[in-house]
Amino acid sequence: MSKKPKQTKPVSAVQVELQIRIAAPQGRVWKALVSEVTKWWPKDFYASGDAKRFVIEARLGGRVYEDAGNGQGLVWYSVLGVEKPNFLLLAGFLAPPFAGPATSLLRLALSAPSKTETLLEITDAAFGCVADCNTAEGWGQIFDQGLRAYVESVYRSK
Repeated sequence: MSKKPKQTKPVSAVQVELQIRIAAPQGRVWKALVSEVTKWWPKDFYASGDAKRFVIEARLGGRVYEDAGNGQGLVWYSVLGVEKPNFLLLAGFLAPPFAGPATSLLRLALSAPSKTETLLEITDAAFGCVADCNTAEGWGQIFDQGLRAYVESVYRSK
């Protein structure tokens, strides 16, 4: 007796755009974004319970990944473009256990409205089985409650 195939999900596309103002210079925000990730990336957003740190390799062909040590972990994105300290362009896949299958194209852009303020613009364009994805809420928590809060607390303490 064979199993009945599961129903497939519809394929669609979604684009989310967020802006977060950070009270710190652009260079400081860039440094935190790419070099201090484990200090601000919320632990609740690790996909693996074994992850020891979160890494963003800000170079062409670099990876954005959870490192569980001993060559284990989970790749979130690959770096398609980088212009220090202005933007990262990333491409990643969401496997079925993580709300997929889908592909995400993520752009993290920094600009400086003033010497002491940075604007982070997040654009996430995803296609695939994305009907139930709420990336705006997740990216908001990661980059507002994580990155912004961390950078502002460190910057103010100096």
